[in-house]
Amino acid sequence: MQLVALMVMLAVPCGAAEIQVTSDPPLPAPNLIANAGFEEGEGDLPAQWHWGTAAPDNFETQWTDRGHTGRAVYLKAEASSMSGYWGQTVGVQPNTDYVLAGWFRLRGGKLLCYVHASPAGGPSVNERFYQLSLLNHSLVPVFLKPEYMRGLPDQWQPFRLPFHVPEKLTSVAVSAGMYFAAGEVLYDDFRLFRATTDLQVKVQAPEGLTQVQVLAGDRKEPLFDSGPLKGDKQFERKLPGVSTETVYHVAVTTAGGQKVARDYPAEVAP
Repeated sequence: MQLVALMVMLAVPCGAAEIQVTSDPPLPAPNLIANAGFEEGEGDLPAQWHWGTAAPDNFETQWTDRGHTGRAVYLKAEASSMSGYWGQTVGVQPNTDYVLAGWFRLRGGKLLCYVHASPAGGPSVNERFYQLSLLNHSLVPVFLKPEYMRGLPDQWQPFRLPFHVPEKLTSVAVSAGMYFAAGEVLYDDFRLFRATTDLQVKVQAPEGLTQVQVLAGDRKEPLFDSGPLKGDKQFERKLPGVSTETVYHVAVTTAGGQKVARDYPAEVAP
């Protein structure tokens, strides 16, 4: 899939600086997971997701309205004899960094969320996120206080899993389930997106420029600072490989002392 740079031309008063921001790929980074919030489906199954295990009798699965937002998928493992996963296949670009993120609610057992691909004779990827909770474990009431063994409260928790797609690999499998442990878990609001983008900043100022800064999110230290400029009427800088998980604040000071600032990506009206 070819991604085209998105340019945001931000209008400013006549005589002030004009700020142009481009990024390739564009921001905000699109979510590559289909039906990522489990809102779509028919019957007992969410659309685009499949369920798989070698021991179906060991598991209870549900498509439920007990989600982090809206609906979710639920999974209960009766015993530790086998693992089982919800999953789907996602198209990706080779030699690119991505992030898999989402929400889970674990009540006992061991969950596993992972991204994997093992083509015959080709490069592979296998990155994993585990989380363990001993809530409701059979030994907890006997030997230890339950509050010492829960590990996590019974509430929604986020996870984040960075991974790199090697050369020649164009798709990966995303799996989320229980990993050889009795317990239960809910999953919701998955995201899979590119981790970096190349940011291009261009500024024009009829009266000249004295400084251009680019800040990332709430960080006080600039991601880029031009330092003192000698009244240049045009300025351009490329910032390669910056994070797709933030908003960039471009702050400009003109030779006349006027300050102009804009955010990228710009806020989108609801």
